[in-house]
Amino acid sequence: MTAALTAVKGLSLSNVLIIALLAVIAVPVYIVYRALNDAAVMDRLLSSYKEVPNTSGCTLREVKSRGGPARWAIATGFAFHGADRWSVNVILDQQPSTEQLVSNCETLKLIADNVLKAQAP
Repeated sequence: MTAALTAVKGLSLSNVLIIALLAVIAVPVYIVYRALNDAAVMDRLLSSYKEVPNTSGCTLREVKSRGGPARWAIATGFAFHGADRWSVNVILDQQPSTEQLVSNCETLKLIADNVLKAQAP
């Protein structure tokens, strides 16, 4: 204890300022470092999106909004004009089975065909 007290008494003003500056910089940097490496914190801060490969002819996407539950969307496009794209989607609370994916995809294609027929002169 006396050795530590002697060491503290022997510090100059510039040494104390450097230690204080390091503490002011190092503590927040360490806190940010720990937060960025914590999966639970990152789940609350970031959304995720990925397209799941499949052979149904429709696009299957898994999306997760900041800290929320995962959602799955099945989509098919039916009209394209320049950069504009029109599509029909179904959004599910749970990952669809292969049979559900194929069934929903076929239904979406029928809906898209009916929309295009209704617009035809």
